[in-house]
Amino acid sequence: MKKTGSIKTISILLLVLSSLYVKASGSDTLVVIFDRQNFVQGDSIDIEVYTEPYRNNPPAQTLHLWIDNVKTGQRWKYRYPFLKGRCTISLKISDSIPKGTYAFNFLLQNQFLTVKGKVLNAAKQDTSVNYVARAPNRVPVIDGADLQPGGYFKIENLFFTDSVLFSFSPVQSQKKKENKLRVAIETPVDSLFIPGTTETEWITVGITDSISPKLKNSYSFSMSDMNASPLMKEVIVKAKTKKAIDEYSNKYVNGLFGGGENHVFDFLDSDEPLKFPDLFTYLTFKIPGLEQKINAGNGQPFLTYRNETVDIYVDEYLDTDFSLSSISLQDVALVKFFRQSFRLGGGINDNGLGGSLAIYTRRPMERAGNRLSNYTFLIKGYSSLAGEWK
Repeated sequence: MKKTGSIKTISILLLVLSSLYVKASGSDTLVVIFDRQNFVQGDSIDIEVYTEPYRNNPPAQTLHLWIDNVKTGQRWKYRYPFLKGRCTISLKISDSIPKGTYAFNFLLQNQFLTVKGKVLNAAKQDTSVNYVARAPNRVPVIDGADLQPGGYFKIENLFFTDSVLFSFSPVQSQKKKENKLRVAIETPVDSLFIPGTTETEWITVGITDSISPKLKNSYSFSMSDMNASPLMKEVIVKAKTKKAIDEYSNKYVNGLFGGGENHVFDFLDSDEPLKFPDLFTYLTFKIPGLEQKINAGNGQPFLTYRNETVDIYVDEYLDTDFSLSSISLQDVALVKFFRQSFRLGGGINDNGLGGSLAIYTRRPMERAGNRLSNYTFLIKGYSSLAGEWK
C-alpha cells in the first residue's frame, strides 16, 4: 500500500553554492540569488531561490523556471522541487545558446508532483490498485493506492527527475494472465496554474554590456508562449535539409524512449527495410543477439535477445499481445531497440535481460487500438538540479 506522507526519491542531486548577487522584491516573495549576471557559453549559472518570510512555506512546492530570449522570443522551461521554502540550481550553458539578453522568470506553484487518476473499469469490490514506477538504472518503486468511490485514486509526494514509467495493475493480477485495467490520469503540475508568487531576473550570454533599463521596461512576462507575441524572431537559413525522421522523433518520441543506449532504425528516409519480408526478419538481420522464435502455444513469432523475451511497445504503449501480422513494413516510421542496460520496464520480462523494442507507426494518433488498455504512462518529473541549458 502507499506510504502516506513519505517522499519517494528516484533521482535528485543537491547542491551547495555561495552567492554574490541578491535581489528580493519584498516580504513574502521569492528571493533570487545569482553568482553573477554576465556569462559565456560553457559557464555554469549557480542560483539559489528561497522565500521570505521563511516560516510561512509549505513543506513541498514546485518552482518553475521559464527562460526567455528577449530578442527572439524563444523559451526554455524547467521545474524543480521546492522543499521547505528553498531550492538551489546549477545550469551549464551549452554552445547552442545564442549570445543575447535573457529574462529568468521564476514562478512558485503550491502544488507538488502528484498523480491523480481514475480506474475507468473498477468493480465494486476493488478497493485499491497496484503500480510500479520505473526509471532507467534505478530500483523500481512498487506500491499501491487506495481507490475512492467512483474509482478515483491519488499518489502524492512523488519526487523524481526526468521521466518515469508508471504501470498500473489490479490487485488480483497475480491470478490473471493479462491486464485489462483501464486508467485515466492527470498531473496537476502539468496543468495551467496561477503562480503564488513570481520574480524575474536578467543575465547576458556572450555580452559584457550592462542590461539597459529601457530593455527591461520593454519586456513583459506572460505565461503564454512568447513566440505568439509580436517580438521579432531571428531567421536562420541552413543549407542542410532536416531529415523526416528527425522531425518525426521531435514530435512523437517522449521521455524514457528518447534516451539510453539503443539501436535506431529509420523507415522514413531509408528503403532498406522494404527489401525484407517482415519486421522481425529485418531486425534479427540487423541486431546481433536478437532472434525470432515461435510460441508453441499459439504458433505466433516473438523476439528474444540473448535467450530472454523482448518487450514490445507500439507508439509508446506496451503491447503484451503484439502480433507480427498486425503491422506491415509500410506502416512503420521508426524502430528503437533498447538493450538490457536500459530496458524501459513495465512488461513481461521483469529481470530486464531481454531489452525492449519500441515501434513507431507513421500515423500514431490514428492507432486507437493501442490505447484500449490504458494502464502504462510516462510521467514527466522534475528537472535535475545540476543540468544543462541547451
